[in-house]
Formats: sequence, C-alpha cells, structure tokens
Amino acid sequence: MTYAQVLGLSIAKGPALDAQGKVRMVARSEGTPYVVLDGGPGAPTGFGFRVGKTMTTYVGQKRGPTGTPVRFTLGNVSDMGLDEAREACRHHLALLKETGKNPVHVKRQQLLDALEEESAIDFGDLTLRECLARYIGHLDSRVKKKKIKQVSVDAVHDSVSRLSRPGVELADRALNDIKTEVVRAAFDACRISSMKLSNRIPTQMRQKLGGVADWSKLSVAELEALGITGKHIQWVRAAGLSSTEHTFSDARRAVEFVIKQERARDHELGRPQRHFYNPLDVIHTEDMLREAHELRSHYSRAEVRNPLGDETLPKVLKAIAARRDEQGGRNAAGADYLLLTLLWGTRRSEAAPLRWYDRCTPGELSQAQVSWVALSSPGQINPTTKREGSQVYLFETKNWEERFLPVTYFAERILQRRFNERLDDTQAKKDLVAAKAALAAVSKRGGSKALIESLQEEVANAEHALDRTRYVFPARSGRSKTGHYSDSKSIIANVRRDAGLVDLRKEVDIGLTPHDLRRTLGRYAGRLLGKSRVVSQMLHHRAKDRETASTDEIYTEQEWSELRRAFGEVEEHMMASSPRVWNRWKGTDKPRLDEANDPPATIFAARNQKVALDDEH
Repeated sequence: MTYAQVLGLSIAKGPALDAQGKVRMVARSEGTPYVVLDGGPGAPTGFGFRVGKTMTTYVGQKRGPTGTPVRFTLGNVSDMGLDEAREACRHHLALLKETGKNPVHVKRQQLLDALEEESAIDFGDLTLRECLARYIGHLDSRVKKKKIKQVSVDAVHDSVSRLSRPGVELADRALNDIKTEVVRAAFDACRISSMKLSNRIPTQMRQKLGGVADWSKLSVAELEALGITGKHIQWVRAAGLSSTEHTFSDARRAVEFVIKQERARDHELGRPQRHFYNPLDVIHTEDMLREAHELRSHYSRAEVRNPLGDETLPKVLKAIAARRDEQGGRNAAGADYLLLTLLWGTRRSEAAPLRWYDRCTPGELSQAQVSWVALSSPGQINPTTKREGSQVYLFETKNWEERFLPVTYFAERILQRRFNERLDDTQAKKDLVAAKAALAAVSKRGGSKALIESLQEEVANAEHALDRTRYVFPARSGRSKTGHYSDSKSIIANVRRDAGLVDLRKEVDIGLTPHDLRRTLGRYAGRLLGKSRVVSQMLHHRAKDRETASTDEIYTEQEWSELRRAFGEVEEHMMASSPRVWNRWKGTDKPRLDEANDPPATIFAARNQKVALDDEH
C-alpha cells in the first residue's frame, strides 16, 4: 500500500487486490473497525494498520517469550510517514526480543528513568542554551507534525547565535545567575551588535555613524548634522531593535517551556510541585519591548510597509515584465512569480511550490497534499473542487489553512505562457525508469556497495529532475533542494532599482518586498470594492469576531462568481496602470491601450542599461 492509500483507509473503505495483484480501495459493507497487516517490501512482520471509527493507527504484534501475542500501537497515521512507522515498529520488536516485555511499557519506563535522571539537575542550574535546546527539540517535533513551519525553528536558532555573541554572552549563563541587571545589559549589547550588523542601513550611512557607539542615543538634530534625514532617522534609531526583541522573546518562551516540562515531571514522578521563576519575564515587567502603538508609529515614520500606488505601480510592472526577458528568459519564473503574487495577493512563498494540476497524482489531489493550479476551458468544471474555470489551490498557507482562488484573465494569460514553456516530463520519466531498472538489476546480482550507492544517487537525481517538471515555477538550478523557485530577493532588488525606487544620490529609498505586492492588491481592492467581505476573501483575512472570512470555506456558486468578478476587476485596474504591460499580456479580445504617456522601462544589465518594453527598440 502507498501512504496515500493508508491515509484513505476508513471503516467504509478498505484495501483489496485486483486481478493484477495491485492494491485497490473498495467499499466495505461491515462498517466495523478492522486490522490490515502490511505485506509491502520493507515492512517488518506483524506491522499493520488498525482502522477505527475516528482514526487509523499504526500497530505491531508478535508472540512474546510465553507464546502470548503482544500487541502495541505506534501512533496515528497522519502523524508519521510509512517508512518512519516501519522503522519505529522494528525498534519496538527489537525491544520485545531483548526484554520479553511489551515495548510500549518498556519505552514508558525508559522515559520515566530519563525524566528522573534529567530532574537530578536543579532547574536553576540549567543554562539558557540548554533551555533553548529543549525548546528547539519541541519545535522540531511540531514541524514533523506540520503544526508549524521550519522557518519558526530557524528563527530560534538565530536567537541562540545572538545570545552567544561577544558582549551579550547570555546563552551559557545558569538561570540562577540571570538577574534583572544582567538581562538589561545583555539586551542592550544584543541591540547594539545587531544595530552594527543591520542590512537596513546603507553603506554610506554606516560610514557616517562609524564613530558612534550607540546610534539610538543620537538626537534628531545630531543625526541630521551627519546628513541623515527623513525616514532614515527612524531606521538608524531602531536598527537592531526588532531582532533583539525577537531574540529575548524566544529566550523567555524557551524558559517557560522548560518550566512546564519540570512541572509535568513532578506530576509524572509523584513528587510535590516545585515553584519556578522565569528570569526572562523582566522583558515584560521592565517594559523592554515596544508595544503595538509604538510599532505602528515606527512603521509609519520608517516607511517600511509600502503598497504601490498610481505612480510606482506602473514602474514596477514594467520592470518585472522587462526582467522576464533578461538572460535569455532565465528570469521568467521569478518575474511571473512576482506578477502573480501581485494579482493574487499571496503571502511569501505560498505560490512558489505550485504544481500543475495534470501532474499531480490522484492521491495528492484527494488528500490535499500539494498546492496546484488548473487551467480550464470556459465552462469546464474542476473534478476536485467542483468549481468552474481556471483556479488555484494553496494547501500550506499561514496557520496551515487551505485557500482556493479563481484565476482571472491576466493571471490566466501569464499561467498559459508558463504552461506552454513548462519542462517536458516525458524524458524525465524515462530516465527515472531506466535508473530504477539499473539499480534493481545490480542489487539482484549483488553488486558492490559503491556501485549500488552510485545508482541510488542516480535514482534520487532522476526523481528530483522529474519533480522539477511538476512545478509551475521550477528552480533554475537542477541542484535546488526544493525543485521549485524559492528566493525572490535578487529579482526584487533589481526591480526596485529598475523602477527607480532606490537612488540614494537623489535621497530616494522606497522599500519593496513580496508582501508589499500583497498590500498593493489590498489597496486597489479597497479602493474599488470598499470595505466588503469579498476583499477579506481576496486577502484571506479573518474577521474580528474570529469567524473566518477566508476562501477556505466552501463557496456557494454566487460567492465563487463574486470572487472571480472581484479579482478580475482589480486585476484589470492594476494592469491598465501601465499600457505597455497591458498590451504585452492582453489577447486579441482586449483593446490596445495608448502607450504615449507610458515611457519604456530602463533595466540595469550587467554591463549597461537596456531599454525594454519599447516597440521602437
């Protein structure tokens, strides 16, 4: 059985072998719980699945030393993959053979012994680094269960690095030694070191501040005397503060997590509950962190959230379209990704892993395991969503909620071009079949370990190459770990320069991020549609009363039609801001706009400047 089939098990549906000996899911008439043993390759004897009314779990069974069957549960099928569960079963069976006892009971006793051993260390003697290590271990387990994303764990690792910096040196302090004055000194040291390393401060400005120990202490008059004006005053005074606040908040959460662990151990071991104090609580009691109104004021003065407007939007659109043609089309995936981020209002990386609908497996579609885009002819109904027209499904959005979006005119034109240019999977499939056949033949003959490992690597590379053909935005490099486009920083920086949003000689420095493109959709949707439920649906926002106002609900036909109309109206309004971009992407069914007042884009190439989107060049 495949993992998708395992996830599809229920009391109403079970596995059966067809005439060719392949596993097929068939209806069951009994409607009662049952157990299925796994006879697949690599499955240990006695490993299988217990299908209940509410969930399916991995189970194992084997006769013990006395001849009595010993059965044990390994966990929910949705919490671990098939290979991981098989490996866990092998480990449990080894424990059974070694101890003659139910491995679940053995592992519980081992856990209690470990708890007793760890509790021998007094809470106050733990270092902050040890607390953060426990917290990171907890977050790693949540990533495996798809409760949070890896980026959350990476952020805590960064916090550990900052707390270990020279001058800060808080990571290896014992909790008993962390007093209020120690936290304050470490907070200031972390802020100053982060300030010096901040990538928000241009080099010329950093040189002017080189002789100042703590920039945040400078008055507005002193900064202006150094030639630092406007929003850059706020950038300098707040440099390093955000990362420091995140760092000390992570540290506080880590200690709080350990406190909860210690309380749970007291309960497990049947001893009196101890009293604990979190020394990092001082970041709140001493008002060391900025409050919401202070952050709003900073964002406003620093101008770090910049939805595009009537003057900047057409420039950015032309720069993105021009960048698409740079380097022989090697920027096409990145440029199209930015355009669709604008037209859909997707959050960072939501659209990057999109797959073509026709290259998803039935299991991936039925179990909603991947994000996909489907291009459909007018009136065609999607078999998965039962909705009409071209559409997008995003399964891994913020807070792990799913999202459905209609694909309207210009987004469809962009996607159709991507579809026409997509990587052919025919040769990739042949290469994978050949690689697997070679590996199977050598393994059957008993080839050398080195040869088998080499062929296994060839299979992995062939699988990766095939995987790239499934993505709407494939990675430029075949060595990419994800296989899909993942980093827009470089093209965003180029677009920002091409569009004239940064020119320090003229004191022009307007930020631009993928989230600013999302904010731009929100700005134009609000302008055209007002404050309405459909705008919340377009941006996948939640209403204040906590009832969802997002597109993960099952739409009525009227809602889906209204959402399609809204996206189409806002999309046309934004694209029409640049007649040159409109004319580039429109079909023969749309009128051509006058380009007289829309100058062509000038892009900064490696050796010179090029004029793009100009019919006369």
